[in-house]
Amino acid sequence: INVSSVGRQHVEGVCAIRPSSTKVALRAVQLERRAARKLQQQTNTSSLMTPPGHDNTAHLPLSSTMKDSYWIDIETPQRSTDELYEFLKQLRLPPFFVSILSEPFNWTSEVVALKQVALAIFQILPTNPNENVEITHVALLSMPRLLVTFHTFSSQNEDDANVVEEGLLYRLVSQHAKQRGRVPEPSNSGMLLAWLQFHVRRTARAIRELRLAAVEMDRAMDRDHIGNFDFEQLVETKNCLLRVLSVAEEQHGTIEAVAVAEEGTEGLDFGNCGGALSMLRANASSNERLSSRVDKHLNELRERVMSHREDTLNQRLALLTILSAIFMPLTLLSGIWGMNFVNMPELEYENSYQIALFGMFALALCLVYSFHRTGWSS
Repeated sequence: INVSSVGRQHVEGVCAIRPSSTKVALRAVQLERRAARKLQQQTNTSSLMTPPGHDNTAHLPLSSTMKDSYWIDIETPQRSTDELYEFLKQLRLPPFFVSILSEPFNWTSEVVALKQVALAIFQILPTNPNENVEITHVALLSMPRLLVTFHTFSSQNEDDANVVEEGLLYRLVSQHAKQRGRVPEPSNSGMLLAWLQFHVRRTARAIRELRLAAVEMDRAMDRDHIGNFDFEQLVETKNCLLRVLSVAEEQHGTIEAVAVAEEGTEGLDFGNCGGALSMLRANASSNERLSSRVDKHLNELRERVMSHREDTLNQRLALLTILSAIFMPLTLLSGIWGMNFVNMPELEYENSYQIALFGMFALALCLVYSFHRTGWSS
């Protein structure tokens, strides 16, 4: 478990992300809930006692965006654990949310928003998109002043190259969020947008790399003979693109669902970071369109290779057809003269063997010339 506080910094446009503790973060959430309930009671009471037309919002407390928010990042095994379940109980979540979050191996892309909390399960690329590994899902739990991110790690042997370094994802997102302008607002919603933008940009980089690979293969086809093209490289690139394309589509759909879910929950508030949300939605949509174009490009390259292979096969079949047509009458003549009849006068002629060879050779030349004139040999 990694815990950070998200607050304002003196440098404009830079968010301060400092280490914190789970106890402090959960205490802040409890205080925020109490303050929200108290504010709701005061609002209801004042609305009954305030004369019509009087503004009763002048004495409301400061927004929670002026306070530090907290980000808790949790790495959990793919199977449910008692430790994860106990942590979820501390958040006082609805049983439905607890059942979803405690079973990471069943996660699928979805967005669920209740009054005080919102849950989004988001699909991300693996650490190395070129590896043939399962697509990773992460869960984001957002509530006033608190963002909790859950992601799984492999329980394979430490010698396996696919094992991700512990805390790597948390450090990468933290470095991204500490840069100027990455976190549009020091709140749970602002940190949520920064977290989503980080993974959307990772997807964009993967798509750009695949596009460059497709362009390089296209140039190689034009520069070198297409028969020397490495078709296995095209197949691997296509398989990698299909994985990235599925992630891009899921990310776009999830982000659109998060934007719509803001209206029905207090766990999301993009009022002060609408521009960042619009940019995030545009980037996710751009990733989906760009990956579709790269997919179309790779399909065209595949069709070129397959068309060349078919042309080569047809040329070889045409050559075999010509050879068969040339030797067919020669085979007929040799079959006739090879029959075991007693009376075959042509076998007794003088120089009959030489005449037969010359005739067969002349017939073969005539056939070759005929095929050449009709365009078969080309």
